[in-house]
Formats: sequence, structure tokens, C-alpha cells
Amino acid sequence: MQDKYVHGYTDYEVARLNDQASTLDHLLHHDTYYPPGSEVLELGCGVGAQTVILCRQCPDIRLTAVDISADSLSIAKKRCSELGFENVDFVRADLYDLPFAPESFDHIFVCFVLEHLVDVERALLKIKRLLRKNGTLTVIEGDHGSALLPIKRTCTANNRVSYPAAGRSRR
Repeated sequence: MQDKYVHGYTDYEVARLNDQASTLDHLLHHDTYYPPGSEVLELGCGVGAQTVILCRQCPDIRLTAVDISADSLSIAKKRCSELGFENVDFVRADLYDLPFAPESFDHIFVCFVLEHLVDVERALLKIKRLLRKNGTLTVIEGDHGSALLPIKRTCTANNRVSYPAAGRSRR
């Protein structure tokens, strides 16, 4: 399991990620809502910048936050604990080799993760199998001109997928 993050794990990067999340909070999350009792998977939680927002906005869900970096997970756990969030479990795992049974989650949340992956299509196919019937996949990505996302082609089938601004797609 390779746990090297392209931007590194410095205190500056942690602050940058938290600042980015709080700055974009209303723009990205004004309508983020999961029903009480939902099992939600957050992939690539990093230092917990988005995790905190999900816990705050949806306090009655059960959130599983996954990241490949033990250091990032430690920071995310500490932050959630300090804020009193008890509805989140943290799991260290590789996105390409997730330790969950098929159809384990009602909703999956992926924010600013796919742009860092080498094989986005493979990741999306792995993620899709984790959704229950009628589950949702929320993907938020910036279009930095570096990511060509094959979302249309790989995430349809039996699951409802919402991607109002998915960026560019490969054909």
C-alpha cells in the first residue's frame, strides 16, 4: 500500500486542506444531506476536512472515512474527537483494495480524490460495487485541466448517480 500524497503531509498542507474545505463549504455542501440511519462511505478522507462537514450536516448517519495514509487518519480522528463527533469510524485502506463487502453502503462520498489517481476508471468500478441498490455516489472534483474522468461510462447501471458538474469525460 503506497501512502504518498502528492502534496505531502506538512502542517502547512493540513492547514491548506482545512482552509479549502471551510472556504468551499457552502458552495459544495449547501445541499449535501444523507437521511438519518444511512451508512455513508467517505473515500480519501485525508485529514478530515470534508469529514467534519459531513458529520456536522448529517449527525444521524454512520460515516466510514477511509484514507491510505495513517498520518492523515490520525489527524482526522483527532479533529473529529475534539469536535465531539462520534458517528464516524476511520479505516486505513487502499482505494483499489477496499475491505468492504459488496453493497455495504447507502451512499458514497468522494471529494478531491479522483484527480490524484492513476486509474480512475478502475477506482470507480471498485467503488460502484459497494453501493446498495438505489444508493448514491457523490463526486466533487475540481477541473484543473489534469483529470479526464470516465464517470458517464462507468458509474451508471443499477445505481442512481448524481454529477451535475463532473468536468470533462473521456469518450
